[in-house]
Amino acid sequence: MKTIAVTGATGFVGKRLMLYNIEKFQLKPINLRNAPVSGINLQGMDVVLHLAGKAHQMAPIDDKVYFDVNYELTKQLADKARADGVKQFIYISSTKVYGDDIQEMLSETSPCMPTDAYGSSKLKAEQYLQSLQSDVFKVAIIRPPVVYGPGVKGNMIRLLQLASKKIPLPFARIDNARSMVFIDNLVELINAVIDKEATGIFIAGDDFPISTSSLLLLIKASLGNTSRLISVPVFARTIIKRLKPALYIRLFGSFVVSNADTNKRLHFKPPYSTAFGVEQMVKWFKENAYPSAKN
Repeated sequence: MKTIAVTGATGFVGKRLMLYNIEKFQLKPINLRNAPVSGINLQGMDVVLHLAGKAHQMAPIDDKVYFDVNYELTKQLADKARADGVKQFIYISSTKVYGDDIQEMLSETSPCMPTDAYGSSKLKAEQYLQSLQSDVFKVAIIRPPVVYGPGVKGNMIRLLQLASKKIPLPFARIDNARSMVFIDNLVELINAVIDKEATGIFIAGDDFPISTSSLLLLIKASLGNTSRLISVPVFARTIIKRLKPALYIRLFGSFVVSNADTNKRLHFKPPYSTAFGVEQMVKWFKENAYPSAKN
C-alpha cells in the first residue's frame, strides 16, 4: 500500500479523494497554512499529491496572491519532496493554462496562452515542476476542466439553484460543447497516475463534452423539475455578450479538451457517465437543503 501525502485534503476534491481511497492508500493530509514547507517531513512518502492552491475567482484579487500560492508554494513543496526522497510528485493544475474562449479542440500538447493570473500561475508551476523531472523524481501534471459532483461550489451551485426554480429558463437550443469532469472520474484518473507511476501531462474529463442546454436538462430531470427550457432571442444573447462577456462565454461558448491520449497512455476509461455524476451531485444538493454558492 503506497503512502500518499495530500495537500488540500479539506477542499472539494481533497475531501472526496480521501474518502474514496480510504482503503486503497495510506493517506497523510498535509496542512500548508499553519507551518512553513521547510518544517514538513515528507520522508517515507511514495507520492506527494498537491491539490492545494488558490482557486480561480471571478471577483478581483491581487495577481500576487495567485503566484504566491500556486507557483511559489508549489515550488517550495516540490523542492522539499525531492530533497526528502519522494518518488512521485502529482500536481493538479487546470485547463485555464490554455486560456479562454478557444474554438479548436485542445490536447496535452496544445499551446498554452493563459489570459489571467490564475492560469499564468498554474502554468509557471507546471514549467518549474517539469524542470525537476528525473528517473528518481517523477512528475505528473493533471489538467482538469470544470469539476462537478457532491460538495461542489461556486458557479455550479448557482446553476443548480437556477435549475431548481419552477419557471421556464431561457437556455434551450444552446449547441455549444464544454468539457467537464465528474469528481469521481478525476479521483480515478489520479489513482491511475499513482498506480502506474506515470509522468507527463494528463487531461481529466468525462467521456464526452456537454452543452449548456443538455446539462440543465440533466439537472432538472434529477431534481424532478418538469418546467421547460425556452430559447434566448438573438438580440438578448448580443446584449449579454456585450455587457457580460465572461458570462456569455460560460453559457454559450465552447471549450473542449480531449482526454483521448491521456486515456490511451494510462489504459484508462472514466468509469462514470456524466448522467450518473449529475445525479450524484443533485442528490447531495437536495440532501444539503440547497446550499449556497459560498459554502
